[in-house]
Amino acid sequence: MKKELPAKYYLAHFNELIAFINTQCCHLLTEKHIDFINKVNKLSEQGQCMLARIYSRKPLLVAIDTLNYTEIDNPEQALEELKVAGLISHPNHSDYQQVLAHLTKPALLELLAPFTPKLSIKKSAAKTTLVTQACDFFAVNLEHLTPLYNQFAINNRADIYEYFEFLYIGRLSSGDINHQNSFVLRDLGVRATRASHTQSLARFDTLDQAQSNYALNRARLAFKKAKTDDQYQALAHEVIAQQAQGTLAVNLKNKLLLRLHQQLKKVDATLSFTILSACENSPEAIEIQIREQYRQGNKDWVKAKLEAIIEDPLTDDQLYFADDFLMRKFNKQTRSRLSTMLADTQCVIAIDEIYRGDVEQGVAQYYESQGLRVFNTENTLWQSLFGLVFWHELYVETPHPPCNEFDLFPHVLRTNRFYHTQQQQIDILLAQWQTPDDLLKHVCKNAARYFEQPNGLFRWHTELLKPLEVLILNSPITALKSHLQNMTLRFLELKDGYPDLMVLKGNTVHFEEVKAPGDKLRRNQLTTIDNLKKSGFSVKIAAVNWINDPNRVYSVVDIETTGSLKGGNRITEIGLVKMQHGKVIETWSTLINPQMRIPKFIVSLTGITDAMVASAPSFHEVANTLINKLQGSIFVAHNVNFDYGFIRKECEMAGINFKMPKLCTVVESRKAFPGLKSYSLGNLSTHFELSLTNHHRALADASATAELLLLIQHSQHKK
Repeated sequence: MKKELPAKYYLAHFNELIAFINTQCCHLLTEKHIDFINKVNKLSEQGQCMLARIYSRKPLLVAIDTLNYTEIDNPEQALEELKVAGLISHPNHSDYQQVLAHLTKPALLELLAPFTPKLSIKKSAAKTTLVTQACDFFAVNLEHLTPLYNQFAINNRADIYEYFEFLYIGRLSSGDINHQNSFVLRDLGVRATRASHTQSLARFDTLDQAQSNYALNRARLAFKKAKTDDQYQALAHEVIAQQAQGTLAVNLKNKLLLRLHQQLKKVDATLSFTILSACENSPEAIEIQIREQYRQGNKDWVKAKLEAIIEDPLTDDQLYFADDFLMRKFNKQTRSRLSTMLADTQCVIAIDEIYRGDVEQGVAQYYESQGLRVFNTENTLWQSLFGLVFWHELYVETPHPPCNEFDLFPHVLRTNRFYHTQQQQIDILLAQWQTPDDLLKHVCKNAARYFEQPNGLFRWHTELLKPLEVLILNSPITALKSHLQNMTLRFLELKDGYPDLMVLKGNTVHFEEVKAPGDKLRRNQLTTIDNLKKSGFSVKIAAVNWINDPNRVYSVVDIETTGSLKGGNRITEIGLVKMQHGKVIETWSTLINPQMRIPKFIVSLTGITDAMVASAPSFHEVANTLINKLQGSIFVAHNVNFDYGFIRKECEMAGINFKMPKLCTVVESRKAFPGLKSYSLGNLSTHFELSLTNHHRALADASATAELLLLIQHSQHKK
């Protein structure tokens, strides 16, 4: 059931924010902020409603005649109250350009009409052209605009109220208003919030921290809006001069400076170097400086800098860079650390080129054909394990709880301070697990207790525990504990870069990073893989060679349905023809009870009636049979996305993840037989005299499509 917003919900949200500022953020306010709150508290409810409505708007100017709302009985009186309190004002001559730009095109034409003889106004002109003409004309005729100003109120939310929103949300948005949208989506039940939230807390300890973060967030938005070199240069000087208080501010300032460096490095070399020097403990900035100094021939400086980094690196990633650069540039070794790892750990696997669009699936299929269990894991496996292991320490019993119900990602992870702030709790927890079973029980207990509670680490789903159970029960407990502890120490470094696959062979798991020809191993992957190996896990690089497998099995599928995929329709029949080496090796078909009425026009098209499917199995009942028949083959259909999409949707409804390589005979026949008037199955069957004896029945259409596939392959072979 759709929720309804409460009466006067904008005022309710406004008051919720002001209450938070009053109770939690007094230490983050200046005199002007306190004065604003005092003025708001003295307003009538009507005045507060009007102010909340104005602040919910995005533009700088708000047209007075649009401020009519059911909860405000007397808009004129409410606006007058706000003006007397000094909370809003009308624009004046200094704002004339913004006023003209705010007008609609018809309003601009009406305003300029009396002066048309002087201006040569064209009604067909673009609005931007009209605004330019109006600004040029009224710059020396401002008196004509005076009556216009009283039609607008200046939306001064950016002066104070935007800062309050920032204190609550911790980020500024260039689009929709931060807290208003968050509250509205929460009230509608659309946005997930933490159910355990009881009290919102301040996210900054000092006024300096709050204001430096706020200023840098404003600079971040300014960077997004900047378009010219002059704007980027001015912003660079502003960001360099801005003090960064606290880890979050330092990280944001470094990120901004690096973006400005990229923007200006070819425009202003001197400023670009100054930008890099202004970065504080930034491995990326240091790496750029080293590379640039090496290009300029300052090799002694570079060598000393690299040796200093190796002695005391900021991150593992920086250490790998310094070690690699020193080895290749000064020790004259041709193979980098990345190349060495690739050579030492890789296994070459021949994979059918049909998997070019999803190489990981091809490698997974390769191992599954050998009887091994394979899981697509990447970052999800370790992020979900980390979250479930340390849920209590991150979200419940923590000295740094999330600041409010919308904060889903723990602050201590954002600042890489988790282990440092809760070392005793973490050490005690890790010491409790003597066996993999101990750890699995802990994970399952937290999963049951906190299931579906929102968090910023992973998404809940019904299959979440399966790969975690395999990992835990088939890995040394020492390896698991070691890597989990490393994640508590350096979460930002170890949150991603994990191998694509986890492979279970016997009672042992190993990880594989899949690399197709031309793919490269990134340094963050090197960091993570190295950490996994040091913890005691086996990690390999699966280097893929593409082949055209002559033993391919094709599963040619056709389905009949109650209608289109988007209309909530269901499958009524499935037909399957399996082929290998150009011969049919199996056929299978079944009617499906769609559990809904079949429309008359579909009955007339297919001949399948409600009576025919009444005693047929549901898709859920045949799903496993179908999946087993499709296993290890290529999914082929005429207009493949229709058939594949329906089966994938039905599998999702049955709790099955469906994914396999696919081939479309419409696409392939266009390539093989260009110039035909139509590529529908019926017309192609007529053209090539295919055996289509019962069109729009699943097995008949699948059989004709199988014949078409053979013709396509024969044409390709000849070419």
